[in-house]
Amino acid sequence: MFFKSRSPKDQDARVSVIIPLYNHEKFISEAISSVLNQSYANLELIIIDDGSKDSSYSIAESFKDSRIILLKHENRGAHHTINRGLEMASGEYLTILNSDDSFEKDRLEKCLNYLRTNTDTHLVCSYIKLINEVGSGLGVKKGWENMEPWPIAHKDKSFAKNKDFIRNLLMSNFISTTSNMVFTKELYRHIGGMRNLRFAHDWDFALRAAEYGKCAIIESALMRYRLHGTNTINTNRKHMLFEICWIYAANLHRFEGIHIFNNDPLIGLEEMAESLNFQGNDKLVWLLRSYFNSEIKRGVKEPELEILNNTILRESLFKYIVE
Repeated sequence: MFFKSRSPKDQDARVSVIIPLYNHEKFISEAISSVLNQSYANLELIIIDDGSKDSSYSIAESFKDSRIILLKHENRGAHHTINRGLEMASGEYLTILNSDDSFEKDRLEKCLNYLRTNTDTHLVCSYIKLINEVGSGLGVKKGWENMEPWPIAHKDKSFAKNKDFIRNLLMSNFISTTSNMVFTKELYRHIGGMRNLRFAHDWDFALRAAEYGKCAIIESALMRYRLHGTNTINTNRKHMLFEICWIYAANLHRFEGIHIFNNDPLIGLEEMAESLNFQGNDKLVWLLRSYFNSEIKRGVKEPELEILNNTILRESLFKYIVE
């Protein structure tokens, strides 16, 4: 684990915001406006339309601001679209905004101030204001402290018993969305962009980021995360469960002996048992991890990517998923 510190940055460093746009004609105006109206003005906004079938692109095109770069391509998926934007970005700081979400006016200012003040930190997220389709508030998600995706029977015996960012991130994706990460270009250059995941590319990115350097959460709701009927997470439960298993199989090794099993073995074993929830798919996690380890011994680098990028191989495992 690196935990590299950075030199203090210019107080007016540029931040690049990438919006991957897909079929969100109802929401894209609010998303774009929330970026252009930021209290922090030195930004570029890269909007890439991922083959929308509605009027999303035309709405985005109607905004006239010299800070906007607008592109479109045939539908390739969110992770590919985000990565194209990250490759283009000129800012020293990078962030993503999904086209159905929006930023609070001072989000970038507060996140950049934190990163510049804490030079050992490479990624920051915040609390989230949940909203519905018409923008009404549904509550505030305070990181790992509330709204857990699944019940935790014994929090006091799990990773959740303290405020350790990494150990709580291993329990669940409390960051919740790609819209909730602001990070340094140095981090991106080191770990790369999003990998070929449909539901959990943000969780995978955050875990790789946490291995590289320190991550932090700002205890204020600085973005609005919209819940509606067409959220990606609602579309294919079996695929989502596969990705949860893949996340654990591909990333647990990054923290073993450092944040996992770094104390009394009786405590360490209990913490793991009380913290990690494979949604009844322990067999698939074991199968994936065993395969990855075997491929590594054969000299294959990042064998986990083979599973993601080979549709036939990946979907051959779906029959073992317990829904």
